[in-house]
Amino acid sequence: MSGSPVYAGIDIGGTNIKFGLVDSSGKVLFRDQKPTPTDKGADPVMHLVTNVAENLLFHAAEDELDVRWLGVGTPGAVDEKTGTVVGPCPNIPGWTGMPIGNNLRDRLNMPVLVDNDVNVMALAEAKFGVASGYKAVVCLAIGTGIGGALVIDGDLWRGSHHAAGEIGQMTIDLNGPDCRAGNPGCLEAYCASPAIIKRATARLKKEMTPVFTEILGGNLENLTIRKLFNAAKKGDAVATEVIDETAHYLGAGLANVVNLLNPDIVVLGGGVTEAGGGLLEAVTKVVRERAIPPAVEELRIARGSLGNDAGFIGAGILGEFRSW
Repeated sequence: MSGSPVYAGIDIGGTNIKFGLVDSSGKVLFRDQKPTPTDKGADPVMHLVTNVAENLLFHAAEDELDVRWLGVGTPGAVDEKTGTVVGPCPNIPGWTGMPIGNNLRDRLNMPVLVDNDVNVMALAEAKFGVASGYKAVVCLAIGTGIGGALVIDGDLWRGSHHAAGEIGQMTIDLNGPDCRAGNPGCLEAYCASPAIIKRATARLKKEMTPVFTEILGGNLENLTIRKLFNAAKKGDAVATEVIDETAHYLGAGLANVVNLLNPDIVVLGGGVTEAGGGLLEAVTKVVRERAIPPAVEELRIARGSLGNDAGFIGAGILGEFRSW
């Protein structure tokens, strides 16, 4: 086997389980993904994760790669000492309480480290991505939900009970709509993809615009975040209005975070961020208008550079942050 270790990581998502092998410079040597069988419940998901882990390690062994541990990122707050999910996971029914670490250690007979999915994304961006070299990093993943993570001086800040960084649950409107976790008026209730689609749908039900008629074939059920951004590129007023509104909410929430933590960089990732241009610039403008001047003087707000690979890359390097 080679002397330099290779990192093996798995990123469990509500739609896909992504996994891969990464070398010590951050180069991806192998990647793949499989659909997450969330409709079948937690146990089948865990069974698939176990099969993925075995196949990933087999692939590494075939290529004579030195894998010393397996890392896993998962939705929900995680007790990183045991690898058990302790927080709610709306996208995977029954996932709360799943002992991922113990299940995989028993099957694989090797060290297994587990952490929250946005935590591992943040680690990857801080070590190999757009946040490399920065001391205080805030990371936000905006998709079907909104998760956050903090990397301070190169290490994760998890809080007193594994729940630090849950920026999506920060209230921005006391009288706002409920999110899936039941928290009225939180950032997720306004800026996660279901909320954005809901606002656009309500407007289009009143009057379908020509651009959306073309993009959606006249069927509102075909509306996705990516199609919404495509409509904005074509100059559609409804799409532009909804995206500007989203930027306003997101920027206001992030301004609070920036005032509290005064980070060097805020990294935005996830499906909403990657769907199209314009959102990052609009959010940056709102943050700079709303945060106190010293907090934004040297602040950088950037899109994550590692894309869909960030989760399994960050999971793979978890062992570098553990005292063995």
